[in-house]
Amino acid sequence: MARVSEERWFYRGEEEWVAIAERLKQTPCPHCKVVGTLIRHGYLRGFDESSPQRKTVRARRVFCSNRNARPGCGRTFSVWCADKIRRLSLTTGCLWRFLERAVADGIAAAIFAADRCLSDRTLQRIWKRFDLGQSKIRTALLGRCPPPEVPTQPPPRPAAQVLAHLQAAFPDADCPIAAFQHALHTFFV
Repeated sequence: MARVSEERWFYRGEEEWVAIAERLKQTPCPHCKVVGTLIRHGYLRGFDESSPQRKTVRARRVFCSNRNARPGCGRTFSVWCADKIRRLSLTTGCLWRFLERAVADGIAAAIFAADRCLSDRTLQRIWKRFDLGQSKIRTALLGRCPPPEVPTQPPPRPAAQVLAHLQAAFPDADCPIAAFQHALHTFFV
């Protein structure tokens, strides 16, 4: 059984959030497993490249109510938008474009071509975070589909293999990273 800190909930759009919210009373709390105590508890807001001047909704908060002698535990958890990434001010679409460019043209070219709202150092940290998370990503993708065949000449870079595997696992998705998070209930990086 996954620990609550590892368990993630994601939704793709407003309709999916409404469906989740309508089922909250029939859903057990991920912390205490009590049914009937979950209620909506506001928003988790933050910045991203689509609106750098104002905060956007990144996740919805859910509260396990222990008020008025209810049997809940009083803890909260987040239900994340599938196109947002924890601790990053990028959407999954922007991250996907950056990674594709970095794999194709190199990290320096990707940084140069990236939106200037982020510093070079920030983009290097994002690349490092992706680089360090490749084994976790590939392991998660193996449960979904086998890795695609890649040409042996020239030898493919590991990052290129990860992106090819991601595209093979979610061939019809507009953004494979958002599809990864939504389908596998875990953050990409």
